[in-house]
Amino acid sequence: VSPEAEVTARVVPAESVGGDFYQLFKLRDKTTGVMIGDVSGHGYRAALIMALAMSASAIHAQNFVNPGEMLGALMHSLREELESTEMFISMFYGVVDPEKGSLTYANTDHAHAFVISEQGTSTRLSAVNPPLGMLDEVPNTASLSWVGKKDLLVLFTDGVSDARNSRDERLGEERVLELIKENRENDTKVIVDRVFKMIEVHTRAVPLRDDLTLVVLRS
Repeated sequence: VSPEAEVTARVVPAESVGGDFYQLFKLRDKTTGVMIGDVSGHGYRAALIMALAMSASAIHAQNFVNPGEMLGALMHSLREELESTEMFISMFYGVVDPEKGSLTYANTDHAHAFVISEQGTSTRLSAVNPPLGMLDEVPNTASLSWVGKKDLLVLFTDGVSDARNSRDERLGEERVLELIKENRENDTKVIVDRVFKMIEVHTRAVPLRDDLTLVVLRS
């Protein structure tokens, strides 16, 4: 990762292995690539697809500047495995360029992707493309402005917002975002620690139904 980037991430699998993953890339011109993915299903089959995606993306991220083209190349690399297992991946891949003041990204059905500003407003990074593996089309790429050292890129999987307590009540996306907004001036590690503490308090002894992954980046 670029030395200018401050990032903290955590993965907690629901089983001994899981299908959630994240990846960080130090790219050219002091840019940082950040990826999060959620493979459909659980267990060893999902973990295998996850491992293949992480391995292939490490190569493609260096070869493709455009996030949509990178995910398109990744889809091509994984096509055979995704078809044979009938699995797919919801994924977000973004490239933060603090010098140009931009965030460029492609989103294949990953619902929980946000930029939180210094003022505390949140912008959802729309998931306009279907999950990776459903179609052969190259995902669309979008971009927005980025305020270096101020904006936060926040990515998390469904397991975080869907965490349930003993009354089967969801934690909910809004509570996660509100806690991050309240702590937006803190180090990214503090933010991640406090979100997972909230999840722990909410769920208590209830077993996890899904993997949990959270990535928070400031650059």
